[in-house]
Amino acid sequence: MQALTVEGLRSLASSHRTPCLSVYLSTHRGHVPDDCSRLDGLSRRAHDLLRDQLPRAEVDAFLAPLQELSKPETWPDQSEGLAVFLSPGFHVEYRLPVDVSELLVLGDSFHVRPLLRYLETNQHYFLLLLGQGHVGFFKGSAEGLVPARIEGLPRSLEDALGQEDRERSVTYHFGAKGGKNPIYGGGGKADSSRDEDLARFSRAVDRAIWSVLHDEKAPLIVAAPERDFSLYCSITRYPHVAAEGVRGNFGRASRADLHQRAWPLVQKIVEEREQEVLARYDRLVSRACALDEVRAIAKFALEGRVRDLLLERDANLWGRLDRTTGDVALFGERKDEREEDVLDDMAEAVLLRGGDIWSLEKSRMPTKSPVAAVLRW
Repeated sequence: MQALTVEGLRSLASSHRTPCLSVYLSTHRGHVPDDCSRLDGLSRRAHDLLRDQLPRAEVDAFLAPLQELSKPETWPDQSEGLAVFLSPGFHVEYRLPVDVSELLVLGDSFHVRPLLRYLETNQHYFLLLLGQGHVGFFKGSAEGLVPARIEGLPRSLEDALGQEDRERSVTYHFGAKGGKNPIYGGGGKADSSRDEDLARFSRAVDRAIWSVLHDEKAPLIVAAPERDFSLYCSITRYPHVAAEGVRGNFGRASRADLHQRAWPLVQKIVEEREQEVLARYDRLVSRACALDEVRAIAKFALEGRVRDLLLERDANLWGRLDRTTGDVALFGERKDEREEDVLDDMAEAVLLRGGDIWSLEKSRMPTKSPVAAVLRW
């Protein structure tokens, strides 16, 4: 399972060979047999749909990753939701930290709208569990943490440097004549070697983290012993590492414990960022660089001009957005599944063009409109 990031969304929203299958499933923490059964049912439904588009052998090959995932022996340690995306020669799965509605969509592109809420700037964070004997990476929300795989992320200092390098700076001697227990120590050059080993370890971790988070702006909480924390913060290229962090050795800590320690830090950071955005909106309204008119914002979003998109949490505007012209048709109540949430469409456009999405309670919105925007120019 990979970490869901803006880069991942861009990959899904880019062109893929057709057909494209999107599967969403509500799941349970741990291993629940019913989850496997329901995913297997979705796989069978997908098989029936694909028979009209592909030869039988190609259908089986297309669905192989989904069918493998639905086997009890390969079922992963789950969270509240699962999203799977398949196209010829491509597949990816994401664990989601909150419940999702069961959904199967087969089309010419992937159905990504249910993912947007997990990428809003003030609704998620990342946590790096860092120690010489263990490294872990998680994506978090208000509901908790889910583990996320990063290709090339070392599991420990030994994994990053190798056994020989890890031990080369440790010296020892035996005490009294005939003593059986070695006394470990080090000094001078050995101390310098250990410092360099730790620096190499931190750089290896940062390379892996940066490869995934270079387009992100969410807070990264580092949970690590004081020395490892300070060294990593001095090396990392990611500019949104929380200055406070969670200090200590948490190799045996549960995800719930880590989230409980990290979430207050995230809330403080998010509150400060929200205040900055709201102040920027108020400051730029008079200069016509901030607005709350739906149709104008939609056009600016597709042009890449929206820096901050402010959305009223849980609000919907049912209609249709023309992704070529930016024209918006609003229909009031939703009458059928062909009508989409224009707010989601605008959010997708802004995310894919490097803007930030802010989900706010109605009382926090700077306008009575369910959408507002700050423009880049």
